[in-house]
Amino acid sequence: MPTVKVDPEEIKSIKRELEALEKERNEIRAKLDALEKELQDWVQKRDEKNKEVQQLRQKAREYQAKRDEINEQIKQLKKNREEINAQLDILYQEILEYRTKRDEYNQLRRLKMPAEKIQEKIEKLEWELQTNPNITPEREKQIVDQIQVLATELEIIQQADRFHKKLVETRKKVNQLKKARKAISLEIQKLANQSQQFHEQMIQAFNQADEIKKEADEYHQKVVELREKVREIREQLREIERKIQEYDEKHKELIAYKLVAQMRAKKDSNFDRAVEALEKFKRGEKLTLDELLLLQRYNLV
Repeated sequence: MPTVKVDPEEIKSIKRELEALEKERNEIRAKLDALEKELQDWVQKRDEKNKEVQQLRQKAREYQAKRDEINEQIKQLKKNREEINAQLDILYQEILEYRTKRDEYNQLRRLKMPAEKIQEKIEKLEWELQTNPNITPEREKQIVDQIQVLATELEIIQQADRFHKKLVETRKKVNQLKKARKAISLEIQKLANQSQQFHEQMIQAFNQADEIKKEADEYHQKVVELREKVREIREQLREIERKIQEYDEKHKELIAYKLVAQMRAKKDSNFDRAVEALEKFKRGEKLTLDELLLLQRYNLV
């Protein structure tokens, strides 16, 4: 190792600079730790918000599915109601026809007599024909003509009554269908209210998710900014550590030169041998046990 003149003030100056750099490194590390903790807090906040957004959107999709399911039921009920309306149209037409036919037959009536009385009169006339052996031809013809008139009147009454019964039965069917249609309409209204509620809940959930997503995006932007700061601080830390390494090596080198000078001033032959061993060690040559002990003795390795 060559003899180098070492200025003690230079060693002190480098030592002070080294200590200042180490202090700055510690401050940077503390700042980095604080930033990383803050970063982790913002990451946690962002992730919690995003999780809340996912939960709200999932809830909104559930509301949407329920709304759509109810709307399908409403669609089917409306179809059923349309079918009832179509049946009612047919029945209304039938009612008009039956009422017209009944009224037409009623207008053909000539006698102000109920069907029972007419039937009773026909039976009396027929009995007279069958039981009167002394009936004259004129009376017989008169009875036959009367029976024919009464039978025609009875047939008119029976036809009118038949159409009236059909009219009544059809009106009953109409009333039943109207009740069924009303029940369907009430069910549609009830389901429509439920559908509207689920729709409003869906909109509310989606809106809440959008609002919270904005917060999550703001938190994410904060995370991005902090990550950039952390990257910059780490760069500063690496630069400081590089400088510390340089100053530390320079400091050790000057101390070593100083130690060499002191030992040589004492004319320590063992130290010179230790220095020679150190040079061999640097060249990668194999050292003897004595040389290794010398290096350890003088703290050269």
